[in-house]
Amino acid sequence: MPRRSPPSSPLWGLLGVLWHMPLWAVPFALFFGTIYGSGLRSYFPAYVVSLVFAYSIGLSLWVLESFLLRRIIGEAIEGRKEKFWLRGLSYAVASLVGSFAAATLVHFTLIPGFLGGPRQLAGIAMFTLIFTVLFGGLTYAIRFYRQSIEKARAEQELHLPRRIQRSFLLSQFPEMPRLEVHAVNVSSKQVSGDFYDVVPAGERAFLLAIADVAGKGVPAALLSSMLQASLRTQANSTASVAAILRNINSLVYRSTAVEQFATFFLARIEEDTLRLSYSNAGHNFPIVFRKNGERLTLERGGTVVGILEGAAFEEASLVLAPGDRVVFYTDGINEAANARGEMFGEGRILEAVRSLPADLPAREINQRILDAVHRFLDGEEPGDDMTLMALRVLEPSPEDPGERALGPAH
Repeated sequence: MPRRSPPSSPLWGLLGVLWHMPLWAVPFALFFGTIYGSGLRSYFPAYVVSLVFAYSIGLSLWVLESFLLRRIIGEAIEGRKEKFWLRGLSYAVASLVGSFAAATLVHFTLIPGFLGGPRQLAGIAMFTLIFTVLFGGLTYAIRFYRQSIEKARAEQELHLPRRIQRSFLLSQFPEMPRLEVHAVNVSSKQVSGDFYDVVPAGERAFLLAIADVAGKGVPAALLSSMLQASLRTQANSTASVAAILRNINSLVYRSTAVEQFATFFLARIEEDTLRLSYSNAGHNFPIVFRKNGERLTLERGGTVVGILEGAAFEEASLVLAPGDRVVFYTDGINEAANARGEMFGEGRILEAVRSLPADLPAREINQRILDAVHRFLDGEEPGDDMTLMALRVLEPSPEDPGERALGPAH
């Protein structure tokens, strides 16, 4: 649990009251000394009385802020409009208590008969009103200032991981005569560890990767960067996607904290044969949409990377055919939740792709799915990064009659 910062602790609030009240009493001493006094000598007694009221009301409001307000408002209505009015009423009551205590103290010590008449009571009411407004306004101003500073600091801290995250996401994708691939990442307000990559892997072959690192911020972005670096290092030296995942798993296990892990889907596509070899390390199942309407999910693989040092990963393969499409995604898509708490889900992904024209480019496939998610969210902010990758096997062109359409998966 993070340590509470000193400025927000009750002790610092008390020190603030003790430090600021003598200063706050000055203008009110001048005001009341002028109104009720008869010369320069009247300003000192007015200051003493103002100081008593300042401390008494300030301490009452400090006790309210530090110990009672949360209990009075209650978690049950936190965030509702009633909270504002109940807070204001609580301040008024605490100010009246502090004012009455101050008036009683002044009556029995400094000015006997201070509570003796309408003029005195009106003065007390004026003290109460002015100090309540002053203290409440300053309290909200200080709180707003601190929240603004914290927000600016948080934004500054997120700037680096955002730059890291954007730096390793492709914006230009390789051009292939028989295949088309495109990927997109839509960042949430937070920084997550989503990443995708398309990496050349030998002669007319490519690695397709999509991963989601657990957690947010700098650690997640840095681990994503490390995963991508390891993948690219092995792309031309290790043919087996399962072996690449085993190596990545060992690296993550040895190099990161216990709570850091990642889901990772890795595939190798050979353009000549259209064979797709893959291994799924705990990631959302990519979906193969066959031209004939058949659907397959790519599930074979193993556990997430970074949890078990000697984790084994299976490898499976299938042969794609012209007109087939494959959609890869992270859980920011299927777990996107609307205002009712309902998730987008895999079923809506299937429906979104099923309704698309067969010749729609990969870029448009991603965009149509994102449009469907945003319509479903209906103005709600996504809670996580949304990452999509679409792979499309192109139909043979008329001038290339020798193009092969290979057989079913095996």
